[in-house]
Amino acid sequence: MLNELQAIVDDLAHRLEASTVLEDHDQRMVVYSSQSGPIDEVRRDSILQRETSQQVMDWFRQFGIARASAPLRIPSHPELGILGRLCCPVRFRGRLMGFLFLIDDEQRLGEGDIAAAEQAGQHAGVLLYEEELSERLSASVLSHLLAPSAELRESAARQLLEQGLATADAPHAVVYVRPADPTPGAGLAELIGEALSELGRQHGHAGLLRVARPDHGLLLARVSSLEDDRAARAAAEEARRMLARRLPAAPARPAGPARPAASSPRVVAGIGDPQRHLTAAVVSYRQALLAARVAAAVPSVGDLARWQDLGAFRALVQLPLGERSASCLDPRLGKLLGAETGLAETVEAYLDLGGDAKRTAEQLNVHRATLYYRLGKAQRLTGADLHDGNDRLALHLSFKLARLTERYPPTANAGLAGPDGLAPDEAESPVVPGGRPEP
Repeated sequence: MLNELQAIVDDLAHRLEASTVLEDHDQRMVVYSSQSGPIDEVRRDSILQRETSQQVMDWFRQFGIARASAPLRIPSHPELGILGRLCCPVRFRGRLMGFLFLIDDEQRLGEGDIAAAEQAGQHAGVLLYEEELSERLSASVLSHLLAPSAELRESAARQLLEQGLATADAPHAVVYVRPADPTPGAGLAELIGEALSELGRQHGHAGLLRVARPDHGLLLARVSSLEDDRAARAAAEEARRMLARRLPAAPARPAGPARPAASSPRVVAGIGDPQRHLTAAVVSYRQALLAARVAAAVPSVGDLARWQDLGAFRALVQLPLGERSASCLDPRLGKLLGAETGLAETVEAYLDLGGDAKRTAEQLNVHRATLYYRLGKAQRLTGADLHDGNDRLALHLSFKLARLTERYPPTANAGLAGPDGLAPDEAESPVVPGGRPEP
């Protein structure tokens, strides 16, 4: 589909010797001509960013392009870097599907050229409508493929094979993409749909099916083998990037020693294990969902989490939520979480790094004496021995389960260090866990 649209735009640009762009009904870039010719800042930005700024959209829309049924001219706007252009609305049976923009600052395009642009727009409108129908159909079938009902899954698998949207002897993996901290009611479903549509235009339906849900997106990616999921990982990274670019920036936070004043929206993805048969994709789906949940709750896992790499989290994330999961927590963890800022983060970092004091101090950006002081304080507070394997295991698992159940939300390790890496009350005497010297 994308190749056909590209051919339409390139042919029109070549015949009319005018730089040409096809955008969808929300003025997101679909394809642009490779024809050399005058371009402006708006055209350059739309190519690089794959979208149009609101200020530029407002300039175009005030001339009625969304209501127009015939080509119209858009004047230049030097302050915004806009050259004059011809806008040809792309419609299918009256429904707006997008816009063809041809740069024509000198208004040299005549009636015959405009008629050619209209004809190209009609052809593009048919293709965009077919793409929309295909996307809806594949989304519906994918939803059935991942449904609890075995009968629905069998029917969906047959339909995908009959339509050539999947290959019978190729393994597939599911990707689950979501904002780490979704905000209900913020137009999230639309943003996810836009991101997946852009991804679909780049890849087509063969080998990569997708469906947008209210708070997440799903991809079914064909992979090379049960051991090689690189295609799924690549699709997950692209989907993450496309969604992150559309999400509003996170609110600014007070700057600290280990965190910036503002942060970009964090988007996570989980990848389930590849499955040999389409009807088993629901297994990969559940794994991908849980992997994305781990990535959102435990930033140290990374923004892209593969089920096969999650280790102990594979068991922890499947524990029941609520009071039953609370009963699994070591009671000594509560004392750490209720202690002064930085104490729990210090112990968790120390356990994450296998008790390596040097690396822990470097990660927390504190003096090693400060680290020993905090670890000693944590031992006195909890009665735990951080040199005892059972105590370390109990606390470490409890930390991770607390993260998953949001009893211990992810925060930056701001630390308690002063200018020299020592807190005012920590420079008195280093205390080594268990009273033993550290290597």
